[in-house]
Amino acid sequence: MLPAEDLARLAEACLRADGGLPLAAEPSFLEARWGADGATTHFDRDDDGRLVAAAVVRPGPAGSSPTSPPARAAVLAHPSARDREAGLLDWALGLAPGAIVETESLTGERERLYESRGLRRVFAEDVLSYDLTAGPVPEPAWPTGTRLTGWAPDVAARFHAVHDAAFRERPGFPGWPAADWIEAVSGEDTFRAEWSLLAGLDRLGDAGFVTAGLGWIDQVGVVPAARGRGLGGALVLAALGRMQAAGEIEAWLNVNVDNPARRLYERLGFRRRGRRARFAAAGAGRD
Repeated sequence: MLPAEDLARLAEACLRADGGLPLAAEPSFLEARWGADGATTHFDRDDDGRLVAAAVVRPGPAGSSPTSPPARAAVLAHPSARDREAGLLDWALGLAPGAIVETESLTGERERLYESRGLRRVFAEDVLSYDLTAGPVPEPAWPTGTRLTGWAPDVAARFHAVHDAAFRERPGFPGWPAADWIEAVSGEDTFRAEWSLLAGLDRLGDAGFVTAGLGWIDQVGVVPAARGRGLGGALVLAALGRMQAAGEIEAWLNVNVDNPARRLYERLGFRRRGRRARFAAAGAGRD
């Protein structure tokens, strides 16, 4: 049986020490990662019975057992028990040598540990947050002629079309069909249609979008022909203003470390709160 409360306390302690994805300490996230079907776990407790370190290996999307690539592995170690992290990582890699190792709180020390085991970073996102209590969100500076449309079922396919045009040239772009993308974006109870906007420009038509949920800016995209006009920043500020008006106190987002938009978010007032990443054996493809 998954020690859910103990695991949550351990995850929270790691986040306080290292930063990273705040969702990583929430019950639904922990259940999905640590309680997945076919997962194998290892838990270390101190002399007082407190959970101080944990590791999991679970099947990847295409696998049916923890040892079938691409398995996924993760390790947590309390700040007072970091000496146990290497041993648990070795346990996980021994169980699944080809596993992709995930961390929601990457530090320099942790990256060096992974590299010492022959792993290389294949994915990384910075976790940023915006303090909605620090003062009024600045008014967006819209490009001349901008037209805004809110999310609605009969408009969702237009959001998807802009998403596809904005991101299709990026490596690893999944190219989801419209129905699948719309369900992924709007299917959660936390999605907020009233904070999600589609922007149109004269002579270009639909040119940018932002989708948002409780506490999160989920996705932002601008088609190539409309870039350099400040549209992306204006869309983010518009969503933040609506979140603030609804009483939210903080907004989070994740941005790939190679994405130039990271500098835009920092100029808008977002602050880096950590980094999440995935590592794979040297020579393995990007995941």
